[in-house]
Amino acid sequence: MYISLYDLAFFILFVVLVIIAGYLIAVLRRALCVLGLVHGILNAHQGDISETVSLFQETLSNVNELTVSLKEATVQTASAVRALPSEITDTVDDLRESLETFALYARIAGEVVKSVFSK
Repeated sequence: MYISLYDLAFFILFVVLVIIAGYLIAVLRRALCVLGLVHGILNAHQGDISETVSLFQETLSNVNELTVSLKEATVQTASAVRALPSEITDTVDDLRESLETFALYARIAGEVVKSVFSK
């Protein structure tokens, strides 16, 4: 009545397989419970989900309109920014010419005052 090593290994393998099968059964049962819970939640909120999905098309069209509007605004801003340096240059040139004219008039007025009061 001896137990051979082959029989002992076969018994250990059988016990390990039974334990693994029990663990897999527990995992599958837990997964099925979770899936049942998810199914219940989806059924409870079916109306809300349908409403949300029906709004996707409108939302996408609004996003597309915003994208086009943003692109147009970007183009307009870019053209305004490109025009800004030339406008600043023109303004500075006009200001310089005005200051030169003012300086010329001030010199003339100074000469007139000198000539009137120096006599």
